[in-house]
Amino acid sequence: MGTLSQTTTLMAASTMKPKPEIHGHRGSRGTHPENTLLSFEEAVQSGADWVELDLVLTQENIPVVSHDPNVSMELCLDSQKKSLSQLLPIKTLSIKRLKTFDCGSVPNPKFKEQVAVPGQKIPTLEEVLVWVSKIPSRKTKLNIETKMTALKPDLEPSPQKFVAAIVSLLKKYKQIDNTVLQSFDFRTLREAKKMEPKLKLSALFEKPDSICKTSKELGAYIASPDFSLVTPELVQECHSMGIQVHPWTLNTESEWKRAL
Repeated sequence: MGTLSQTTTLMAASTMKPKPEIHGHRGSRGTHPENTLLSFEEAVQSGADWVELDLVLTQENIPVVSHDPNVSMELCLDSQKKSLSQLLPIKTLSIKRLKTFDCGSVPNPKFKEQVAVPGQKIPTLEEVLVWVSKIPSRKTKLNIETKMTALKPDLEPSPQKFVAAIVSLLKKYKQIDNTVLQSFDFRTLREAKKMEPKLKLSALFEKPDSICKTSKELGAYIASPDFSLVTPELVQECHSMGIQVHPWTLNTESEWKRAL
């Protein structure tokens, strides 16, 4: 776990002795500014099998990496290196404006080992895919989450347009087979299934809602529940349906031991 503690998820294979697969949650969030290229690079260098990242859309419908629908008032500074004074929904911003924010100068107070890296920008999905393609032998796997929640309905992206923008880039950089698309919003998973059947899907759950059955109905390759929902019976049920279990988010050694 090391630098990826507090930022990892785990999957245990059903047909062999349990072997964990590490997801770098927002990269190596415990050590580097989250959802940045440096954070992703650190996650891979530290041994992560997957890089997990979140996407939202800009004003031009360009997919960019952000966990929240707004520019973070806690973690980002404006072009004058000053704290933000108002909520700025990313859907209302051009990519040019978005690139003026510094999201690396302010360490996240939740992670004592995280270091500031001034000048870090919010990356586009295309920039992430270029980064992945530069070292093809490394075979970095991507776990991409579509973030659909917005403060106002008119700022929430169309599931169809959202998925189309993602799939187009994954095809351009030949990363369909190397990527899982995950979401709490099953509309995006259904759109992805129709648009690109080869793209593997992961259904996210925070409540015990027939997790395995629902994942199967969605055509999801992975069920991804909150770790508190995981039981031996759930894992056995999902595995019997050919569905992997990737719980989120395991932060301690004791949680890893219990998951295994």
